[in-house]
Amino acid sequence: MNVIPSPLDRLLHLEKQVDWLQSLQAKPPLPRDLEYHQFQSRHIWPVDELLLTRLLRRSPQVIGAYQAPAELTRSEQSGLVLTTSETASVFQFCELLGGDAVVWLSSDPPSWVWESPTFRSLFHVPKGIESTDKLVLQVMPLFKPIERGLRWSLFRTGEMVPTHRPFPEHEEQLMLLRRIDFLERQLSQQTIDHRAEISEIRLLLRAQQETLARLLRVSR
Repeated sequence: MNVIPSPLDRLLHLEKQVDWLQSLQAKPPLPRDLEYHQFQSRHIWPVDELLLTRLLRRSPQVIGAYQAPAELTRSEQSGLVLTTSETASVFQFCELLGGDAVVWLSSDPPSWVWESPTFRSLFHVPKGIESTDKLVLQVMPLFKPIERGLRWSLFRTGEMVPTHRPFPEHEEQLMLLRRIDFLERQLSQQTIDHRAEISEIRLLLRAQQETLARLLRVSR
């Protein structure tokens, strides 16, 4: 029987993975056993996409060995196509274990990128946003391989959201904290009620003992 991990278990697992990846910063990357990756400088991302998104918000320097500059072009057959850029790029990408690839914006991108057709094709942005400086990555665009390790086509657009909007894992954590708080208050109230019941029972027992003692004295 499969046990589905709770949101709290999942958060704890992700925290452990963050610590593990940070510990790898000082270590040389492991060699790759796939031939089509031997000529590339990047490494396949070994964990899940959620952790990658989280690290991009918190500790982007951790994923340096796994990312590469992205070149994005249009094709009539495949739509938006992703390949490795030979020069610096405002877009970065990395390959996942299953062969898919994800794309994100580099830190401090130039202002023109927000209005570029490529950005608009990659990311959904809520309407009514006055400043793009207040946007943060929520979901990365996902690309499916055309030629594994070399070329990918856009499969799912990503999403940028306002910084004040809570992320799903934060919402799950808040729900857990509210649930824990409710259970603690419920347990505390039950403890108070039980103590009151015990005190009442003790008073009744004492009264019965006194009544029994009086009856015994009268019977003598």
